[in-house]
Amino acid sequence: MNAPYAKRIVAKWLLGALFGTFLIAFTSPLFVRSYVPSRLDPLRGVVVLQSGHLYRWRSEGYATTAIGPHGMPGRTSLGETTPVPETVPAGVIRIAIWGDSQAEGVGVADEQKLHRQIERIAEQSKQTIVALPLARSGDDAADWLAQIPRVEEALSIDMHVILVAEMVDLEAATAAIDESPEVDPKQLAAQNRIASNVPAFVIQAVRRVLRTPDDTPRKLRFSVGPIKSEPQPAAIPVTQKTDWHTVMQTIRSASDRPILLLYSPRIQRKSLTSIVVDDDQPTGSDLAKIKQAAQAAKIRLHDVTEQLVDSAKNNQWPHGFHNGIIMQGHLNVTGYAIIASEIVSEIELFDFPVH
Repeated sequence: MNAPYAKRIVAKWLLGALFGTFLIAFTSPLFVRSYVPSRLDPLRGVVVLQSGHLYRWRSEGYATTAIGPHGMPGRTSLGETTPVPETVPAGVIRIAIWGDSQAEGVGVADEQKLHRQIERIAEQSKQTIVALPLARSGDDAADWLAQIPRVEEALSIDMHVILVAEMVDLEAATAAIDESPEVDPKQLAAQNRIASNVPAFVIQAVRRVLRTPDDTPRKLRFSVGPIKSEPQPAAIPVTQKTDWHTVMQTIRSASDRPILLLYSPRIQRKSLTSIVVDDDQPTGSDLAKIKQAAQAAKIRLHDVTEQLVDSAKNNQWPHGFHNGIIMQGHLNVTGYAIIASEIVSEIELFDFPVH
């Protein structure tokens, strides 16, 4: 191969690489999530996304979320009033919504998120509810219980609503609660510099190489041949060994305000004629015992499984998105509409003091 020909090959290869990179960079907002700087919220005591930013999500759903005060997804204000208890207008019920990514709702537009649908449905039934979305992806009861006492007075909370997709998240209530989780300011600052200055598609590409989809370190290999699959541990179902009375009493001890547990399990199609709850979730007698424990602790547990299944039977699936796996994954607009309606109906059963 002569030198001029080799140079042309190299030039074409470099030009193609540059054009391909530019094309990916230009179109990446269509299929790559964004990365937003975070901060340690002094009120909640946890790391949240910085307010004033727009958080783009793409893996399920096709939405952009406005980040509000205290990292609230989809809410840019604290409601109709300043967070001072004596200034809350009469008749206004302020609820805090806790949960994990199922409650966070970054896959749907802000107007269709759970908190907004609650307020809209309440308005239609002549109620005034201010719903503050405080859910974070990956959180469980240990995280919720640590934050609840911190926000109640400052945000004038009348009631706590906890959306539970997996009962194992409630079991974490009995785990040791870290009242002051350690946050490395240097590491957080470094992550923020990357999020602010490095294109999202570059960050995503590096993460795909170094991390697995569940964000654990990926084992890189440089040998040829098939990959030896390691046996995966079987899911541990919620069993009767869990002391649910202790779990519920622990949750109750976090607040003297009303607490509503909204049980919203993932459902799936088992066959053409059968729609069931995920195999690792409690059903029947186990769920009845959990409800009894909640009632003994003066906590209301409302199960929306039947409503979700009925919707799915009508081919209105409460989970999943067209750009993901339909019928599976996170709650969608339909799911939030069902849950919001049930929450508003449940709130009507509580007596709240007049402000």
